[in-house]
Amino acid sequence: MKGSHPMSSTTQASEVVIVGGGIYGTSLAYQLASAGRSVTLLEAGEIASGASGGPGERGVRANGRDFRELPVCALSLELWKHYQETFEGGVGYRRIGGIKVFDVPYGHREHEVRGRMEAMAAAQSSLGAPSEIWSREETLSREPELASGIIGAVHCPNDGVGDHTFATRQFAREAAKAGATIRTGAKVVEILHARGAATGVKLASGEVVPVGDKLVVVANAGAQDLLKPIFRPHEFSPVWNLMPQMLYVTNPLNKTVNHLLSHAHRRLAVKQIPDGTLMLSGGAHVAHTPDGLWKGSLSALTQNITDAIMTFPFIDSSSFLKADASRVETVAADVIPLIGQTEALSNTLYGYAWSGHGFAISLGFTKLFTDWILTGTKPEALEPFSPARFHQPAAALATSVVSRAA
Repeated sequence: MKGSHPMSSTTQASEVVIVGGGIYGTSLAYQLASAGRSVTLLEAGEIASGASGGPGERGVRANGRDFRELPVCALSLELWKHYQETFEGGVGYRRIGGIKVFDVPYGHREHEVRGRMEAMAAAQSSLGAPSEIWSREETLSREPELASGIIGAVHCPNDGVGDHTFATRQFAREAAKAGATIRTGAKVVEILHARGAATGVKLASGEVVPVGDKLVVVANAGAQDLLKPIFRPHEFSPVWNLMPQMLYVTNPLNKTVNHLLSHAHRRLAVKQIPDGTLMLSGGAHVAHTPDGLWKGSLSALTQNITDAIMTFPFIDSSSFLKADASRVETVAADVIPLIGQTEALSNTLYGYAWSGHGFAISLGFTKLFTDWILTGTKPEALEPFSPARFHQPAAALATSVVSRAA
């Protein structure tokens, strides 16, 4: 059987082998090593060289999330706060609060927009993300540079921002201190298995790294290709890759953006990073070549900056600094992650398709992965993220139709 090769390494097997050195892999390695498990993490490049790295900061938010993610997000936000307070040097997390601002777009009705605000705040609060509605006056008093057309906002006080590169490297450092083996330049090209379990992984160098108890694949953009020989047809999920564009502009008027901010009707996120620079994201994405090189997009840049100026008019006085779209992100069809256990290999778990917003929820997911590995029982909170969601409804309907026909 393909993949069932004998071991070619005499290395002692770690109990858990993790593939992927982003925020998921490093925080999972830390949590498992802290719980006393022997762990080896394998990263193809350098730590934080993929979607978990890059300049600026990432949003750490519950506001505006898919409701299925909110219970995990609530756990994650508490863990961000915990590790910021307990790690030496922190994890680069700042709890500054987040707001989603609302206006009344052309053709819409104000009562509908306000109804959406109220429903969103109520649902988020009930699912673990305390949320409150700010009136126009409250919103402008806290963010006085906003455009006058804003009618209000939904505020999540527990939201914030984080230095994603720094955080990922901090978790790798703490994982190593806790006893984990962190290997960079170790590209995994094949999962080896026998008798229904992963026995090792083969590296591009030809080396085989043996697997003891569990193999966990959290390599995001590379995960589905690596799992392809193992997956059964119904385990595949509809995903695609994109390259989000982050823009950086000056702040010559020395204005302040006090919160992590997004807009209900525009593809926009605004952050002010500690040096005062403004970071604009959430807009259109850019192209990438077959070689994995990114190509800038003036139309995407223009759209994002226009949305930013319509939200914060003072940004029109800014100068453009740079664009960065060098990090590949994998997105699922319904824009929430894919998490599961392979049917063919009972000891192989995976998580990928973080869909461009996985940094914020990473610590909640890896805590649940840790519980799963330590107890042997899959946490119920992970069920909404199973790839079965793309197949079970159709199967249930087919069974129902057959039953009625009989």
